[in-house]
Amino acid sequence: MKEPHIGLLKKFLDNQCTPEELEQVDQLLQLPAYNELLDKLIAEQTADDWENTGYADETLQSTVEQWKSQLNQRIAATSQGKVGSIWKRNLRNIAAVSAGLLIIGGISFLALKKSKTEPTYVVQHNTGGAPVRHLLPDSTAVYLAAGSHIRYEISFQGNTREVFLDGEAFFDVRQDHQKPFIIQSGEVHTEVLGTSFRITAFKGAPLQVAVASGKVQVTDHQKGQSKKLAVLSKGRAMSYDPVSGSLEQQTTDPATLQKWAAGEVSLENQRLDRITEELHRIYGVHFRFNQSTLPLSRISAAFSATEPIANVMEMLAYVGKFQYSYDNKKQLFTLYTKNNSMHAK
Repeated sequence: MKEPHIGLLKKFLDNQCTPEELEQVDQLLQLPAYNELLDKLIAEQTADDWENTGYADETLQSTVEQWKSQLNQRIAATSQGKVGSIWKRNLRNIAAVSAGLLIIGGISFLALKKSKTEPTYVVQHNTGGAPVRHLLPDSTAVYLAAGSHIRYEISFQGNTREVFLDGEAFFDVRQDHQKPFIIQSGEVHTEVLGTSFRITAFKGAPLQVAVASGKVQVTDHQKGQSKKLAVLSKGRAMSYDPVSGSLEQQTTDPATLQKWAAGEVSLENQRLDRITEELHRIYGVHFRFNQSTLPLSRISAAFSATEPIANVMEMLAYVGKFQYSYDNKKQLFTLYTKNNSMHAK
């Protein structure tokens, strides 16, 4: 990256650009690399302010919403090619806020201020709905499922590219033989060089890995020891329970994994209680069963995560041969069979 461009962005942060330079900045910010650099410069400038102000940690939360509002304005203005008007009014105030936390939309920049040598992390969430696509600093694409979040460095500086996953995501990893891509899900690490695959790693549930292309290696790191669990290639999947040590391998349809990233939910002989857990993450609704054997019944079906929950439930009830009632106030579905309908309420 050319040094004059870095100087230009620093000049931009100080509100000292001429109209001609603002046009040049506008062109630079069309490129992802310069957007990343600009955010890094903002974080560094804020870290310097933080060190010099003497603000206590308890002031952090009171400034978060101000950061969010002002930086959202910056994003909106940049995307419309109007960098000058918003930044001239707001940037000086933004740079002066001595907060250790940047929030841009649903992305939290966790700036660790106690030591400038500590890395800066990005946290991304998907609170509900279809998988949401995010682009990592190395151009790896991540499709994050409902009820999930990932954490990673704002730029991959070391010898590896590490991502921390809590939940479920599909990764389309950009190939880089010099920097292995590692996903940490608790004590289990999944390492790749360039491939596409899905990981399901919700707390309290077995870890699942399914490969759409390429090859991955899954390793369990517990009590200071490393245990290789599996090497999976295209069309292979595994399920691992860290508590019991149970490990199973299966085949999987790569095309189905690609469709999942696009928002299609495919259920193959799944237990109904597991299906309702998935529906809770996607739609935020709740479920209860009025018959002890009903949660164990299995269903095969497919639907889009953008489909209204009423349509999905109607389809599942037909396929699974059960009935249900819905409490709109509690957002609660009660599931029962026809013979048990008198206990539905």
